[in-house]
Amino acid sequence: MLKILSYNVKGLNAPVKRHSLEAEVLRLKAEVVCLQETHFKRLAHPLLRLRNFTTQYHATGPTRARGVSILIRSNVVFQLHRKISDPQGRYLILICSLNHKTYTLVNVYSPNTEQLSFISGVLNRVSSVAAGVLLICGDLNYSIDPARDVRSPKIPIPTKRSIRQGQKLRDLLSSHGLYDVWRLWHPGDSEFTFHSKVHNMYSRLDYFLLQGSSLPLILHCEILDITWSDHAPILLTVGEGREGGAGKSTWRFNDSILSDPGAMAEIEQTLKEYFVLNHTPGTTPEILWQAHKAVLRGVCLKWASRLNKARQADRLSILSQIHIAALANSSDPTPVHLKTLLEAQARLSDWNYKALLFSQRRLKARYYAFRDRPGRLLARYLRPMVANSRISHLVIDSGRRTVYKPLEIGNALATYYGELYNLQPDPLLPSSCEDRVDRYLSDLHLPSLTPTQRDGLMSPFTELEIATTIQSLPSHKSPGPDGFTDTYYKKFSALLTPHLLSLFVSAAEEGRFPEDMLRTTIVPLPKPGKSPTLCPNFRPISLLNVDVKIYAKILANRVADLLPQLICSDQVGFIRGRQGPHNTKKLIDLIQVIQTYRIPSVLLALDAEKAFDRVDWMFLRKVLLKFGFPVSVLQSIFALYASPTASVLTAGFLSDQIKISNGTRQGCPLSPLLYALVIEPLAQRIRQDDGVGGIMVGPTTYKIGLFADDILLTITEPTESLPRLREILTEYSEVSYHKINLPKSQALSINVPNSTRKSLMQLFKFEWREDYLQYLGVKIPKSPDQLFDLNYKPFLSQVRQLLFKWKKTSLSWIGRMAAIKMSLLPKLLYYFRTIPIRLPKSYIEEVQSLLNCYVWNGKRPRVPTRLLNLPIRRGGLAMPNVHIYHRAAVLASLAEYFHSPRPPQWTAIEQSFAKQYLITTVMWLTRRQRPPLPELLPITRWYLHVWDLSRALLLNTTSLSLATPIEVLTHWITDFDSVRWTSKGIGHLHQLISGGNMMTFEMLKQRYKLTETWRLSYYQIASVIRRPGMSLPPTLPQIPLSPFASFVVKPSTKVKLLSVCYEALNVPSLDHTWSFQSAWEGEMGMRIPSQAWEGAFSLDRGAYRCASLMEVRRKVLYRWYLVPARECHMNKSVSSICWRCLLLKGTMAHVWWDCVTLEPLWRGVSGLVEKATGLILPFALADYLLGASMVRMGKLQRKLFCVITSSTMLLIARRWKQTGVPTVREVRDMVNNVRDYELMARHIYDFP
Repeated sequence: MLKILSYNVKGLNAPVKRHSLEAEVLRLKAEVVCLQETHFKRLAHPLLRLRNFTTQYHATGPTRARGVSILIRSNVVFQLHRKISDPQGRYLILICSLNHKTYTLVNVYSPNTEQLSFISGVLNRVSSVAAGVLLICGDLNYSIDPARDVRSPKIPIPTKRSIRQGQKLRDLLSSHGLYDVWRLWHPGDSEFTFHSKVHNMYSRLDYFLLQGSSLPLILHCEILDITWSDHAPILLTVGEGREGGAGKSTWRFNDSILSDPGAMAEIEQTLKEYFVLNHTPGTTPEILWQAHKAVLRGVCLKWASRLNKARQADRLSILSQIHIAALANSSDPTPVHLKTLLEAQARLSDWNYKALLFSQRRLKARYYAFRDRPGRLLARYLRPMVANSRISHLVIDSGRRTVYKPLEIGNALATYYGELYNLQPDPLLPSSCEDRVDRYLSDLHLPSLTPTQRDGLMSPFTELEIATTIQSLPSHKSPGPDGFTDTYYKKFSALLTPHLLSLFVSAAEEGRFPEDMLRTTIVPLPKPGKSPTLCPNFRPISLLNVDVKIYAKILANRVADLLPQLICSDQVGFIRGRQGPHNTKKLIDLIQVIQTYRIPSVLLALDAEKAFDRVDWMFLRKVLLKFGFPVSVLQSIFALYASPTASVLTAGFLSDQIKISNGTRQGCPLSPLLYALVIEPLAQRIRQDDGVGGIMVGPTTYKIGLFADDILLTITEPTESLPRLREILTEYSEVSYHKINLPKSQALSINVPNSTRKSLMQLFKFEWREDYLQYLGVKIPKSPDQLFDLNYKPFLSQVRQLLFKWKKTSLSWIGRMAAIKMSLLPKLLYYFRTIPIRLPKSYIEEVQSLLNCYVWNGKRPRVPTRLLNLPIRRGGLAMPNVHIYHRAAVLASLAEYFHSPRPPQWTAIEQSFAKQYLITTVMWLTRRQRPPLPELLPITRWYLHVWDLSRALLLNTTSLSLATPIEVLTHWITDFDSVRWTSKGIGHLHQLISGGNMMTFEMLKQRYKLTETWRLSYYQIASVIRRPGMSLPPTLPQIPLSPFASFVVKPSTKVKLLSVCYEALNVPSLDHTWSFQSAWEGEMGMRIPSQAWEGAFSLDRGAYRCASLMEVRRKVLYRWYLVPARECHMNKSVSSICWRCLLLKGTMAHVWWDCVTLEPLWRGVSGLVEKATGLILPFALADYLLGASMVRMGKLQRKLFCVITSSTMLLIARRWKQTGVPTVREVRDMVNNVRDYELMARHIYDFP
């Protein structure tokens, strides 16, 4: 069924009309909208933004008259074949496919003279190009049958001329085989589409015209009421079979009803009553839980309908009044009836205008809260327009057949996924019998859970655990088939948690959930860079019911704690404390070793085909048992895999259900962890097989690195290793259904003779690369020297292109910085973290220059870059400093040496080249004190170099740090036994300090249970600490350890090392005074204490969400504005006198505060501040304009003060170089607006 609307809108340049049109179209659920008389001018018309109508075609004229448009709803499968538009904006012809049926859509707006000639010309043009169903609609400005279609009090009987003209039009349409659809469906009715208010005349001028062969498609045609236009909309319903169009959306919990107190109260009361009445001994937890969803759906539907009717009640009442008045006036056109109709239409116009104002206010609240701030709004603004994600067609049956209809597409995908998720019956796959799997796993040396860990896994679920998991769910994610969202569970957590606990306990004990709970919806997402017409090129994302997701998340949290002990550190994907950069740094180190020792090697990146979807459940169960998982825990896990089913969702259609018997669903929190366990046997087989050669560094041989299913092998002796590797992969595939796509697996040979390489290329049909491999988003070359050229240089080009695109966007100064921090900085940091190599100084400067140029929009900077780089509390705006971020990334890599008990593998590789010296020890020595380390890898030398440059800032001291490990003393004290001290738990010097002084031996003896034999060693340590070369005073200052030093003392994977290092390095010089501070102090003739400046910098933090208010305060603080006293030096024609008072020199202090015309304003603002906050501040520039007040303010007082003063500054800035001054009334109005926007944003977006 396809709904087509034709509407003469009498101009859409006014926002209220566009808003009214959107409301009308959404109410009528039209899918194709044909508009006439849009009054859009060519190249100068406003954007017609109607929800879900992304496909639009316009025919516009040279002036703001005429104009026709055709809008296609996004749920219609649309394909344009040809477009013909009139340059005068009179007609628009689209030859297209709508839901796979060919149509020729003709939208016409006829002139009010020479109509027959115009209509004849259009029909002749159409007849030469028409294809499929011809549908003509629009305003013909002519009546086909004046006797029935015109009613006028002045001319009660139509003239003979009008009757003849009508007959001519009927003959013209008849000659083209066209029929008036509405008249065919309403042969005896008299309804009208146009009302002339001046003459109180009714006529039917708007039509749908179809050929006779297409009439059976028509289901209904109706003329609606004339409301906000002088024409009535006409709605045509075309029957085409539902499978051709878009499907109906499934039920989903309406989160917006929770904003109504009545709905909240009834839902809460219903839940209480339901569980009290139905929680009986004979009712199982599963039935109790599933039935509650049915009850809640009824309540939610009732409230959604009630609230919607309440919102539309006034409008529906007015529309009803218009309908009654129009019927009365059209049947008996009298002044009384006309007056009643006009009054009703006026009330509708008022209602539409108020609705527009409310909509605009919501939109302003959204922009108030999110504009120029990192978030979704800014991301969508910066992101290029993406194409429609609808699947237009699929090629199936090996290219022999193409399907277009959404339901057929869904079923085709379902068939494909049905085969993928049910591999057991496939005769081409070997049956993985349990004995074969047992034999395979028995040969592997895999760790097992300890009794304590097993007990932890088997511990009962608790309400606290469930409640914590519910609150940790990400917000606003799509729900599963039952429609209940995460918001529902969060709002009613206290009522639902006890019953969820009973449900989870029952499911874990029985090893299964009800089938309805395990039903999932698969949403196919196209893989980037691949054709979206083939089934394998979609990623199947499973939408699980939220209750099942909570259960899976609880299990995932428990399993995640154990994976670092079970999974070798080769695997870095989805393991706590491990990251992708660990493997790239390891690979760079290994390539350096390969090149240094000229080792013939092959780097092999394996491409696993549908890795997550092919996991065999029986193999998964055996692997979990091998790792020591208790049987009861397996039962809990496999409750998620007890006869699950799925349907594919495409364009609103759900495919036939498919059963699932293998695979871990993408979208389940537990899936990546289970996959890490499943792939570990393959990794271990490769590790322990001597037939596969690896790179030996020290006592360890490195062969493999994994990030989930991304496997990269570093193989030596390739002629012997590759055949054995193939056997291992085949053997693993036979027991697990894992499949390697060899043609897509990339291979890179290093130091392999050409003859050997050629023979390998013939034997192994990999994708043999010449220069580099692509791994985890970076290019890995044959030599580390090429890393810069292959990765950082292309990234610089990407930055240029991105910033060039962003230049076209209208962002503020603050917004441009937010764009960099949100979109560009993460990309840059990823390269810094994955490839922390030495970069040319010119490269870093060029990147910083590009960012600065974008921030300042290509103009001269008005604020020093170094100032902007500082954090807000130090006077800056946290603008990224590329140089410091690069150094911080290097230092964060060095800090990973301290991770215990399992530091990343790359640290062990680099450590082995330091021989008997520990990197974590020698780094604390000065360059002169360090022993020679000739074999150290170049990248390790780079780490130590950056450490030497940054050490004082990281440790917050230039002297001996109290975080220094005890082992360092072995380099200062001959024959010092550090192990003896560390065995007592004394690992760092700070443990020997108390109250700012080194503890006496007696204190240490008592605290750490030392004996007299330790006394000599104690005095040796004391002598070192007091040594003049260490630059320590006789009494140690009581200074807390810096964040970096605290990490060294107590390493934790939860510490964000990059942020810690960046904040330590990004500090101004001690006692540094910026020029803007000196200038303000000079103009005020007073010194502002540093404490007051710090308070001014952070004053408005958290006071409001509006970026504009924050920006104007910063601009005033930085003396951004060009005042006359400053501008006169740049332009000699500009006077230095204030443009307002024309009396005194226009300095910053004068223009913003001292000017006599501003004094009443600031006096009034002072009164507002005193009334709102209760504070009496000194009436001074430093307090009100700069916020550098020494008066203590509470949190609420500070917010109110900032809103009032920042609003005042913004109003003054908006009248820059104008003699007029804002009034206190305007300030009060703006403060009220800010308050309203804050409240509305909190209400809509649930801000704290």
